[in-house]
Amino acid sequence: MSSSDRIVLVEDHAMMLDGLVAVLSTEDRFEVVGTARSIGEFCESVDNWNPSVVVADYQLPDGLGTQIPTMLERAKLSAPVLLISGVERSRILDEAVAAGCAGFVSKSLEARSLIDAIGFVAAGGSVFPSSVIARQSNTSGARLGDSLTIRERELLGLLANSKSVDEMATDLSLSAHTVRNHVRSILSKLQARSQLDAVVIAVRAGLVEIN
Repeated sequence: MSSSDRIVLVEDHAMMLDGLVAVLSTEDRFEVVGTARSIGEFCESVDNWNPSVVVADYQLPDGLGTQIPTMLERAKLSAPVLLISGVERSRILDEAVAAGCAGFVSKSLEARSLIDAIGFVAAGGSVFPSSVIARQSNTSGARLGDSLTIRERELLGLLANSKSVDEMATDLSLSAHTVRNHVRSILSKLQARSQLDAVVIAVRAGLVEIN
């Protein structure tokens, strides 16, 4: 990466917050530009931080981490949100998908795996357990996708198999900027709030298969 990804951490437990800062500070590709102990603190400063990625605890003193994607949207910021929690329940995972979070990881994850997850989300990927896609894909929904172009269908297939924006750009000999524009178009046409949501809709409608 030509510059560091700007990371904001939203976590109310001081020990966990300090640990996250320490882990991320070992990586040159990340710069922790802000920390918040609550939704309120996050909202007060997010404009000044202008994050590349927000890593947020699910349970906060004054709300839920799943509220943050909407708050970023209202602030006209497009940073992906990686949700973290000490518990992994299907309800929380489904809420994260519905809210438009870019991923979910457990707080018990090893430091290296957390770093990789943040890097993947920063590059435009989604990080969720495979069980989430399978469960969401079994729900009913209207078939969409007739308006997708051949290129968009190709990119959708790569998204379904966990390719990041940078990886898709390399595979298809496109710029990352072009790939991001295509992904935004895909989300719009599928009426999806996130890349995972788009994959779920596509799998449900039979547009793509997961290898």
